Amino acid sequence: MKPTKTTIITYEKAPFVQIRQTLQSERAYETHAHTTLSIGFMLEGKTLFQTPQGAFALEQGALAIIPPLMQHACNPLAHQTRSYVMVYFEPAFCAHIQSKYFHHCDTELLPLQTPLIYHKELHERFVKIISALIKEYNALHVNALTQWLESFFWLYTQKSLHPAPSATLQDIVHFLEVRLDENPSLKELAKRFSYNPYVLLRHFKKTYGCTPKHYALTLKIHHAKTLLQEKVPPALCALYCGFVDQSHFQRFFKRHTALTPKEYQVNFIQ
Repeated sequence: MKPTKTTIITYEKAPFVQIRQTLQSERAYETHAHTTLSIGFMLEGKTLFQTPQGAFALEQGALAIIPPLMQHACNPLAHQTRSYVMVYFEPAFCAHIQSKYFHHCDTELLPLQTPLIYHKELHERFVKIISALIKEYNALHVNALTQWLESFFWLYTQKSLHPAPSATLQDIVHFLEVRLDENPSLKELAKRFSYNPYVLLRHFKKTYGCTPKHYALTLKIHHAKTLLQEKVPPALCALYCGFVDQSHFQRFFKRHTALTPKEYQVNFIQ
């Protein structure tokens, strides 16, 4: 059996996209979320794709669509390996593309049809473009990817708008974003924002699909990835992101990424 190999690629001239390719992996994830729009496809094997809508078998020919902050997990079948690619897009970049067609605020990503789409031509184009970008950066590939996104959003954006979060919930989210080094409890958040804890929990989960604690953890892991990409030592990442210590940080990072912080840093390519 070939050893597991993971490569994480970013491009200075195309900062809106990041690619992760994992080959021959049996590693599993806990339920987690990303701050990005994530689109994935299988190179070989199958994976169990678990989402709020249910569990699905993901194999070649389908694209997995994971909106920002959607709780999910993609795990191998028992005693089997799988190879896959995940592509992460910055939401602001995607929202700007959507705004050309749907005439909404170009900083807000509209809801998408999820979790799996079967569109042969769209799938083949996406795999071809991403495979080319993995081999080498080329402005023509990036342009083709942008055009692909335009087609994708035109076909799979949900036309109905969801109501905007309340001002208080937006304030809570902003607080969590700027206080990554802190770990406020639900009770502390409720007191700070004059909310009943149980009402806050119910409203937050209904709006964002997770608890404030899980939302904050997603932000911390995302920030930790950025710091690791900048060659910040894992021990300092743990400190900056509000983890108790490096061991605590490593445990949660691996649960969310199936990689240790050091493995993520070593396999990162720019």
